[in-house]
Amino acid sequence: MSKALWSIIFVLMASLPLVAQAPMIVPSEVTVAGVRLKINGEAKKEIEETLDLLTRSQYHFQLKVDRTNLYMHFVEKVLKEEGIPEDFKYLAIQEGEFISDAVSASNAVGFWQFKKASAQELGVRVDDKVDERKHIIASTVGATKYLKRSNFVFDNWVLSMQSYLQGLTGTQRTVPDKWYGAKSMNITGKSHWYIKKFIAHKLAFQDFVGEGRKHPDVKLEAYEGKGMTLKQVSGRVGVDLDELKRFNKWLNQSTIPSDKSYKVIYPLKGNAKPIARKEPKSQDKKQSSNKTVPTSSKSGKSKNDKKSSNTTRRTTLAFRPITGNVGDYPRITGNRNAEYYSGQIKMNGIPAIRARKNETLVSLSKRTNTSIDKLRKFNDISATGNVRGEKYYYLKNKKSKGKVHYHVVQSGETLWGISQDYGIKLSKLLQKNRMTKTEELKIGRVLWLRFIRPEKIPIEYSNVKVVRKEVSAEDRLISEVSPARTVEAKVEKPKTKNIPVSKEPRKEEPKEELPKPKKALKIGKGDSLVIHRVQPKETFFAISRTYNVDIDDILDWNDIRVVDGLQIGQEIRLVLPKSQFAPKPATFVNHTVKAGETLWSISRIYGVKVEDLRGWNNKETNDLSPGEVLKVKQ
Repeated sequence: MSKALWSIIFVLMASLPLVAQAPMIVPSEVTVAGVRLKINGEAKKEIEETLDLLTRSQYHFQLKVDRTNLYMHFVEKVLKEEGIPEDFKYLAIQEGEFISDAVSASNAVGFWQFKKASAQELGVRVDDKVDERKHIIASTVGATKYLKRSNFVFDNWVLSMQSYLQGLTGTQRTVPDKWYGAKSMNITGKSHWYIKKFIAHKLAFQDFVGEGRKHPDVKLEAYEGKGMTLKQVSGRVGVDLDELKRFNKWLNQSTIPSDKSYKVIYPLKGNAKPIARKEPKSQDKKQSSNKTVPTSSKSGKSKNDKKSSNTTRRTTLAFRPITGNVGDYPRITGNRNAEYYSGQIKMNGIPAIRARKNETLVSLSKRTNTSIDKLRKFNDISATGNVRGEKYYYLKNKKSKGKVHYHVVQSGETLWGISQDYGIKLSKLLQKNRMTKTEELKIGRVLWLRFIRPEKIPIEYSNVKVVRKEVSAEDRLISEVSPARTVEAKVEKPKTKNIPVSKEPRKEEPKEELPKPKKALKIGKGDSLVIHRVQPKETFFAISRTYNVDIDDILDWNDIRVVDGLQIGQEIRLVLPKSQFAPKPATFVNHTVKAGETLWSISRIYGVKVEDLRGWNNKETNDLSPGEVLKVKQ
């Protein structure tokens, strides 16, 4: 390649922003609901990995932000009226992700994931006429009642939060007396995962959700509907009846009861402008159309009422986030292009290999020069068992404990599969959980991976996710004011591309198994070659968004696969139209200064520097006056 061409490439690279999804920094100390939490290194690592899972897909993170801001003003108001610390608004994100009819595998329902008995105990009405678990105001009031009851015992809002999962009795068994009334606590690797997950949610969302961050083109309001029909309310607020029904699934009949106040939630939409980031491409789009709902079983008022966390399960081959835990396991490193050969990859830091399609223990033994007895030992394969094609197998002993503390059992999982995923010996996994090989493994059980579960701590259960069969009312509303979302909101089943309707899909199915021709790296007259160097935590999706290219094109141009992953500093070749590098005119928005705001706090809102704010507004000092209008460059 000529020096002149390289010069052009580097000039073009310099003109493009590199969007690196760098991990968020977890501070050594954070205050939650008035309690100072000192976070040690092990807990920091877990929280950072949870943060990564929450923010890894910018598209899904922004969708959750948009959905949260539809309802957050209702939650903030109730928390303030009931005297509950405002930090608990992030617990609502962790619980139901602000989907009104979210349902868990254990039948916990709604915004705060209540089971029926727990809800009724707290005065949340659940009968054939009304299910207030699906009402944002009523369910939040119910949650505050439980939290206040619990805090009366603990005098510590963090412990009260933990009891929201474990129940009052369960939490009392697991926390020391010195934490009652404590205003300072140490968060370590042994601290309960639910609290560490909450810290991650607070850090992830605190700068993006809450009053004042609602989008001007879409919002939810409440109308008093006591004794009225939903059709009458529809006429009063000017919202289509079907739309009203979607946002008021708490009402199981046409007439609203007249025994007390019932606020009907209704949407208001302004000019159609995007309120979330651009439509996902390729993989993310497929994941979105098969959206899962985080489900926590509720609500902890007894020791058997458990909940789940809300990380979503990825479908990429051997990787998946763990509900109630942190990180992706198994972790496979090394030369992924040669994973069918020994000495090329490690799984969870242990030498491993991937079995071929029709592999047997005999053939795997010959290929790896490892005896059959050792392969059985390394992988906990029984005397009558064999290997399975396309699965990963260890070539050295697994460890005696996992690298993280917990795993929540998902549908279809086995103890053997979990021991393989985490690289922990099956016998040790059983020992740590006081289990026998014949004991039934129930969905939602929290398995201990690093330490033996103390006898005084009962078996804990957390709910797994339930796949939604339709787009939620909240996401439908977001899509209607965001053109980039419209297609995704309508797609519920993947459709075969480029096949005429008149043809039968079955005739085309065999073709799907054939390898797809790769797109050649050709540079036309109107194109430029750009070399992108991978940044820390950067994903294929982030690169595709940055340069507005399809993930499939990135893979073809560079002869790589998604499962290969990306390495920091790796060079990715991209063919981009020269028109993409044309400078775009700067745009400004106006920000009206509120009482108590500073240039620094405003810079945090918009992600800009304080000195830039001064420059754009010709200010020599940082002094501000309420009502002052500042220009902010976008």
